[in-house]
Amino acid sequence: MKKIWLFINELKIKNSTKNKLYISLLIAKYTLIGTGLWLAIGRQFLPGIDWLLCFIFYPALIVGYFGGVLYLYNHEFK
Repeated sequence: MKKIWLFINELKIKNSTKNKLYISLLIAKYTLIGTGLWLAIGRQFLPGIDWLLCFIFYPALIVGYFGGVLYLYNHEFK
């Protein structure tokens, strides 16, 4: 999470836009991780579109969105 924030922090955009971009990138990252995990493991053991959506949605929501919001709350902006 810190590497993504350091990359975004170097951009010359408003702070509110940086926050939105950070959370969006985290959600996209964990969506791709969930999709890759389902493609690697889930297709064999948990086939079906409903399981794919679970593998995509839960990491994106819990780790991506809530983790990003908690990181921004605890982050010191300089």
